Amino acid sequence: MKNFFKRINRIFQDYMREKRLKIGKAIWDKKEKTNIVKGDNFIKDNNIKSILFLRYDGKIGDMIVNSLIFREIKKVYPDIKIGLVARGAAIDIVKDNPNIDKIYEYQKDRKKIKDLALKIKEVKYDLLIDFSEMLRVNQMMLINLCGARINIGLDRKDWKLFDLSIESDKDFKWTEHITNRYLAYLIKLGLKKENINISYDIYLKDEKKYEAFFNEIKENKKLILNPYGASKHKSFNIKTLENIINYLKDRDIAVILVYFGDKYKELEFLEKKYKYVYMPQKIESILDTAILIKKSDYVITPDTSIVHIASALNKKMITVYPPKGGKYGVDHLVWAPNSDYTRVIFCKDKSGSYDEIDINTFDLKEMKEEILKLINNSV
Repeated sequence: MKNFFKRINRIFQDYMREKRLKIGKAIWDKKEKTNIVKGDNFIKDNNIKSILFLRYDGKIGDMIVNSLIFREIKKVYPDIKIGLVARGAAIDIVKDNPNIDKIYEYQKDRKKIKDLALKIKEVKYDLLIDFSEMLRVNQMMLINLCGARINIGLDRKDWKLFDLSIESDKDFKWTEHITNRYLAYLIKLGLKKENINISYDIYLKDEKKYEAFFNEIKENKKLILNPYGASKHKSFNIKTLENIINYLKDRDIAVILVYFGDKYKELEFLEKKYKYVYMPQKIESILDTAILIKKSDYVITPDTSIVHIASALNKKMITVYPPKGGKYGVDHLVWAPNSDYTRVIFCKDKSGSYDEIDINTFDLKEMKEEILKLINNSV
């Protein structure tokens, strides 16, 4: 019965979302098309002096991957002004990025979105680039009100609001790694594929913050164990954590548990129980976690934001992903780790259509085998 009501609610929400989007598109899908000069170099041919990127989803992993776009544009065109609309913890990830000139904070309140758009409009950006696969009504409104000279979007060739579109299955494929999608944007702007570096950037200012913490660690190597994912179903439970911790006993490896918010209280007993388990008392932001990862040797995580931070820092890692590529069947391909040494383990599938997957159902024997390879650095 519970699943029945869950299904009915989902059908209703999908129906209402479709209606809202149609109404929103009718209101905001309006723009006088800009006459685009089609040559070998979009940026030079169209006199692009400023670019505004929209990344309002608040996703940390996506923002880290996005860093390659900012860097590669600045590398070729250092005088271009780059603005970025972002929100939440994703702002922390890029706030010290020298390739971004201005960051605008996106808030979901409709009036604040309008105020933000009017503030951006005053700057008169030459180019606006949106990465959304699906545009919500507030986002349509933001793009419309920003008033950029040229708008580029994803699969938007039938929209009046966009002057140019990045086309899936033509410019890139959905089954390819996310870097190929961003590569498509850069190529559309006229950058040469052979000159583009697809590594990620992360800039950390306060790297000495945990100096005293690391001085207390006696073990030779350090492994970051991140328990938390996007939901409780995608997070390691205590049994999983203890299984991994116990396997690392007597291997001269310090296990550093990372967390967020008040989750410290859930995990602190593990630090007391195991002599080789450590936890900083204050992890205040995602940048703190990034500092800990940078100063460690290995990473084990079920969360893609940590995967991308570890990739930016080129750390050896083991990740646990949902089976069959997640909801769309391609997550393990699109969001694969990008370090020199990585291993992906899949958990078991959910038992019913409306159940949730449980990330803890991976094969423990496989995890142990991969940990052994990780610490021995064998491929």
